[in-house]
Amino acid sequence: MTTSSPDGQQLCANCRRPVTKHRPWCQDVQTTEPPQAGDIVDHPLLGRTALISVYSRREAIEDGTLVDCMQDPFDDLNRNAGVVYDVAMTNAAFHRYVEVSEQFRGSQDIKGRYWDVILMFSLAARRNPESSELLFEFVCLPNGSGYWTNEQRAEGPERRLVQLKAVSGPGDYGEPCLTLMLPNED
Repeated sequence: MTTSSPDGQQLCANCRRPVTKHRPWCQDVQTTEPPQAGDIVDHPLLGRTALISVYSRREAIEDGTLVDCMQDPFDDLNRNAGVVYDVAMTNAAFHRYVEVSEQFRGSQDIKGRYWDVILMFSLAARRNPESSELLFEFVCLPNGSGYWTNEQRAEGPERRLVQLKAVSGPGDYGEPCLTLMLPNED
């Protein structure tokens, strides 16, 4: 079953992506409509309760809290690293470790910087396949100056051994999602 996007492109009704680029999980996961404010849900501590407010992953991407890493060039890199979940990064993590600042233009590119992050996550996840929250490390030249609390000196004065956190869980439609963030973010 397909639907159409506003520009007339055929979309999969399940993963909501172009039919030529299904999500890797599309065959195995049936999505549902996202909850809305006022919906009654079964909360593990509160029991059946009404949702007062809902802040969706889509809204977090639209307002810049999260950076969507499912668009080109990131989607192909995710697939090449064996990551089948939809991926987003917090704004702070993306701009510190993936975005190419003026100081690195010409010597680094966004695909290479993102590849370092997603590959090291993928390797760590293979060692801990049952974990829904995972700390992993990679080496990079971060944007900005100074050391953040999740960074240690590595291989020279400018390189850092960086620790990030990956959290997996359901997205707005119940699809499998992964969010990469600083260890102190949630």
